[in-house]
Formats: sequence, C-alpha cells, structure tokens
Amino acid sequence: MALTRPLTCYLLFEMQTTATATRCAPVRLPADVAAHLARFGLTLADLLTDSNPKLQKGSAQAVGVILHHLPARALAAAVTPGHRGSTAPRSYLPALAHLAAREGLSEQARAHNGCPWATAGCAAGCLNWAGHGGLSPAVAAARGRRTLAMIANPALYGRAILWAIARAWARAQAQGLPLAVRLRGTDEGPARGWHRLRLSLPVADAVALSHRFGAAISPGAVTLGEALGVLRGEGSLYLYEYSKAPLSGPLGLWAQADAGFEVTASLAADRATAVADAAAAVRAGFRLAVPVALRKGQPLPVALTLAPDHGPAVTVPAVNGDLSDHRWADPAGVAVILISKVSRGAGPEAAPFHLAAIPDAQPLADGTARLIWAP
Repeated sequence: MALTRPLTCYLLFEMQTTATATRCAPVRLPADVAAHLARFGLTLADLLTDSNPKLQKGSAQAVGVILHHLPARALAAAVTPGHRGSTAPRSYLPALAHLAAREGLSEQARAHNGCPWATAGCAAGCLNWAGHGGLSPAVAAARGRRTLAMIANPALYGRAILWAIARAWARAQAQGLPLAVRLRGTDEGPARGWHRLRLSLPVADAVALSHRFGAAISPGAVTLGEALGVLRGEGSLYLYEYSKAPLSGPLGLWAQADAGFEVTASLAADRATAVADAAAAVRAGFRLAVPVALRKGQPLPVALTLAPDHGPAVTVPAVNGDLSDHRWADPAGVAVILISKVSRGAGPEAAPFHLAAIPDAQPLADGTARLIWAP
C-alpha cells in the first residue's frame, strides 16, 4: 500500500516551505501534558524507544517503537529503602524513591503490579533486565519515572504517549514506512489496559498534531486505538502487543484485539494452566510466543504440539520470532519461537518459564508441550 508521506524536516534534502518550517520547529506540547512530563523529569523524546536491536532487524518492513516501564513488582522494590535485589537495577533506587515521595506516590508505587499475570519464572527472567536494562540502574530509573507518570495520571500520560506516537509516525512516513507501536514492552500498562484507557483529547490537540506531524487524529473521549483509527485504517500504523492476559474479560486478548491491537499471546510454561491457556489462545486464532532455550546455531523447531490434560491436543506451525519484532506481519495461529535471552540477575526460578530445546514431550502442570523439528 502506498503511504501518504507528509513534508517533514526528517528528509534534509527537501526544500523548506512554510509547511516544513512548521514541522521542523520545536514540538510545543499542550501545557498540561508538558507539565505532567516535567514533574517526572521526562520529555517527549524520552517516552518511546526505537533503538532496540530487534526492532532494527525489521527496519526495512516498518519503523518500530516500544514503551518500557518497570515490570511486575519492580517499582515497589525500587522505592523500598534497603531493598537489595540480585543486581543493582533490581534494587533500591534512591532518586526514584525520592521522586515518588515528592509526588505523593510512594504508597501507589509499593502497591503497583505492572504484570498481573506474570509467573515467578516470568518475573525473574523478564527481558526488562536484559541488555542495558540489566546493567544500568539509570535505565531502570528512567523506566521507573515513566511508570510513576503513568500511575499519577494515566489519561494525561496517555495523551503524552499519543504525541510521541505521532512524532514517531512522521519520522516513519519520511522513510516511506509504516510505524509499528508496542506499548506493553515490559509490562501490561495502566490498570485499565492501554486498549480501554480513554483520553480526553481536545480538538486543539488533533489540530496541532495534524499541523505539526501531518497525522490525522480523532479527538474526543477516545481510546488510543480510536484516536489512531485513520492511520491504522490506511495501513500506515500498527498497534501490536505480546500479552499474558487470559482470552476473555475486559483486559483479555479478545478485548485487546477488538480495540485494534494485533495481539500475540505468551506461553508461560510454569503457569498452573499453561497448556490449556496456550491451546485456547491458538484455537482462537492468536499467535503464541514460545520462549525456547535454544543453543546458538541450533535449528529452530517447525511446529509445536500442545496436549492439555483435559481437551484435545492441537498442533500449530512454528515461525522464527527473532527475525524481527513485527508480530503483526506473522500468520494467525502460529507458534512464534523466541530464543531465550539473558536476564541478568535471574535466579533458578526463571528456568521453568522456557521450554527446553528437546524433541520429547515436556510435562507441564496441566499437560505437555512438544517441539517438533524437521526430519
């Protein structure tokens, strides 16, 4: 599909016009949005990450951006004086604790659970602690500031995220590519879910976003999916997620999909209902992300069989999930094989979260999972 490419300053060889001058000017956020970000030491450029190595693998297909917050109970650990995690980023972060106290958010921070469906293995082995996130307390603190900004005022923070998405979309358009947005980078987002969170988006915001970035945004009491409906409809923007949510319910996979998100379910191999949940997800047509402890150079499986204790088995083809992060481009109902990554500071409880790279049926709590390799 041909993409509508606005005149922007991102292509330096274009002639400057009034339109390009407007779009090359510094971004002037709405005053309430700017003030909210400033409370937490954030700017528009601090919100979405585009430098993830896996995002770069798919850069010829789409420009990708990810939003990172602190996962599970990591924010509580970060604001609890004296807490000593297995690594410095998993430990007490004094500056973050002081910020939470200054903003009257200490109690909310200690109660926050960014991943309500995480198992012990998932929390211990979370990729939040891989790469720079596993080495640098500064990265953890930055993710913590975003998390605090979200907790303090989810709808106002959501407006800031919308501005960040529009900014990234304009850059993608300048490259003639769609934008792929993943908001559940390391957590499940606000308590209401990103798909249900309603923004009070003034017409003035929509006009400003159009003038500054060329993005058609729908104002009003809208969700992000609704606000971005025109861009999604023309194929210039994709909202996609991985989620460990159940199929049904207001926060479930179906609800997320109905709200315009391309959702990939995640296998939690150490969950009491691991096989039943995974089989139900693939029968419903969702892709299933499957972390596997593959060695470097080891062939990838070509299929996965899930055999719950109660109910029929299901076999689905497998695809290589490490070629890019663009799950929205994968077929429905497949197993997305992801090679296990290093999560610094993970204890032995993280190991059962991944499937072993063996051809035998692996017993899980409520059935078996069997990886199948080509003969």
